[in-house]
Amino acid sequence: EGGCFHRLFGAPEVMTNTLHGQGIKRPGARIEIEGFAPDGTPEALYVKGAPGFTMSVQWHPEWDAANDPVSRPLFEAFGNAVREFAAARRRAPQRISA
Repeated sequence: EGGCFHRLFGAPEVMTNTLHGQGIKRPGARIEIEGFAPDGTPEALYVKGAPGFTMSVQWHPEWDAANDPVSRPLFEAFGNAVREFAAARRRAPQRISA
């Protein structure tokens, strides 16, 4: 509760289309796990302190994304991050090689 996924979804709990064939056993030092499936599998995480968009999920947000109330905001956030990254690159000074 209170993490980036909670802020994105506006709820402390969401329903997803979870199918587990694999999962994280021991997260790396900068991996912040914010959501778990009922069986304890990490479902939602991000890389702490990393630049850019690092929200990652174990479920399949691409499945019925246009109609899924959980997938839609995740893809919208990713799209916004891509547009912000592209705009920042356009504003950055360009190196010219001769």
